[in-house]
Amino acid sequence: MHDVAGAPEDAAGDVTVLAVPVRALRDLVARARGGVVTDVGSTKAAIVAAGEAAHGGRFVGGHPLAGTERAGPDAASAGLFRGRRALLTPTPTTDAAALAAVADLWRAAGAEVVEMGAAAHDELMAAVSHLPHVVAYALADAVGSLGAPAGMAGGGFIDTTRIAATPPGMWVDVFLANRDAVLRATSRFAERLEALRAAIDAGDEDAIRACIDAARSARARIVG
Repeated sequence: MHDVAGAPEDAAGDVTVLAVPVRALRDLVARARGGVVTDVGSTKAAIVAAGEAAHGGRFVGGHPLAGTERAGPDAASAGLFRGRRALLTPTPTTDAAALAAVADLWRAAGAEVVEMGAAAHDELMAAVSHLPHVVAYALADAVGSLGAPAGMAGGGFIDTTRIAATPPGMWVDVFLANRDAVLRATSRFAERLEALRAAIDAGDEDAIRACIDAARSARARIVG
């Protein structure tokens, strides 16, 4: 945690939580009111900069790692954050009391709080969250273009493309807000996909097995 000399004693008062698509966050954060302001956006660097410009140490960037492909009030879930992680992105100017207030809010919702820098957050999310959506959208579109009949999808297609059912509005904003990191992650994925495609094309069983083994090991490490 980082304290700010001379911060108001009521810095940990009411908490305003901004939950809108990331494209709207940078404008909304400047108009927010409340002792402490935080957000739930999927990208952080630009939002944290805007938040601190408007609210100084009382802005705390946040991103709960929870959600589904469903949207709207009917998709609400009281236990959505229970057992999940809430990422907070304090900076050297973040007020300690404000950070504690936001952390307490997420713990009260059942989440585990993890702190990291905004740039590190954006790079990580490009790999583990934004790239999977890129892949799911592209995979569903590719299979659709092959003329696959309705009702004949296997479990692998259903599981892999579940998040492709997410409405586009939010993800257009995320892809563009975190464009550079998403492009880097997409390029790494394309390299691995091409390596596997080339191994299949060559009929190289050892290379295919190596790709699969590397993927299984990586998943076990990342998912835990």
